Amino acid sequence: MKFVLSAFPGLAGLLGEELWSGLHLKAVAGARVRGSELVWVQTSDPGGLLELSLAEDVFVSMDAVKLSGKKPDLKAVTATAAQPDGLAAALRAYGHLTGRVLPARAAYRVVVQADDAAWREYRRVDLQQAAEAGLRRVRPGWRLSPDEAPLEIWLHQTGRTLHISLRLTNGLRRSRGGREVERAAALRPTIAAAMVMVSRPEDDDVFLDPMCGTGTILLERATAGRHGLLLGGDIDPAAVKATLANFGPRHKPVRIERMDARRLPLEDVSVDKFVTNLPWGVQVAAGVDLADLYARVVSEAVRVVRPGGLLVMLTSAQGVLDKAVKAQRKLSLARRVNGIEVLGRSAVLSVYERGL
Repeated sequence: MKFVLSAFPGLAGLLGEELWSGLHLKAVAGARVRGSELVWVQTSDPGGLLELSLAEDVFVSMDAVKLSGKKPDLKAVTATAAQPDGLAAALRAYGHLTGRVLPARAAYRVVVQADDAAWREYRRVDLQQAAEAGLRRVRPGWRLSPDEAPLEIWLHQTGRTLHISLRLTNGLRRSRGGREVERAAALRPTIAAAMVMVSRPEDDDVFLDPMCGTGTILLERATAGRHGLLLGGDIDPAAVKATLANFGPRHKPVRIERMDARRLPLEDVSVDKFVTNLPWGVQVAAGVDLADLYARVVSEAVRVVRPGGLLVMLTSAQGVLDKAVKAQRKLSLARRVNGIEVLGRSAVLSVYERGL
């Protein structure tokens, strides 16, 4: 069967790497659509898809419709949504992968991800209503719900193709079940997972996030595999308290305490991986001199990270970070992922190797 995976904008390439390294599956296509990047995979053994750390959502494909932009497209969407075989196969995959049993009067809704386009004679809501009409034909006992529903049929428009899929995941998966304590500007778990992935986790890592916020990066590293020690800190006592609450008694060994990333309470060359979401000067550190802050944080990172260790940093102020890194002769760029869209801003994920 064919499955559709959505990634946070900018992370589709890394999701493709995770598919190959973890499941030996190759993404067959990719496209950006209204707030997401999509990749498609075909497999007869889809069990591992729901365990991918970089996938925002997983869908099972039902069919696709070629669009002309003319009103007859809507009849084609209705007819495609009404095909019993495609829906039945998708529902079998849904039951097998989620373990959920649907009642006879299952609630459902239709979600459309499509940009309004001048070449179309109809609106997004027309596509939604056309799909709903088809589903009423094939499943008259189902109950249409305008809000959250156990079943969601998604229409993704990429170019002049409309992909019709059944969503296998839900909002709880995106948030990893939710955090005990939430704070403004908390990092998306899938972005944190991407940062952990490019840090090349190893079983004996001493892993540090000195600006940990609610602890999202640390939690993603904890679930990525064995570690030597998780070190977390923040200059804000409320952030430290939030991270401690979100960790609870899990993921030992771990040490979380108040710390200033400009003056780390750590010995020289005592850390293997330094991974953090730097303040961007917007919601966090507004009004702060980012050039001075970044220079001091990077200098401390170079001091505490061992030779051969990695620094992984995310920021929208990449020019400021570049200057701070340039001043440190011991750092070399190992990797860069551009165009990660976070809260309406484009961010860059950079990986540096600490030399001798």
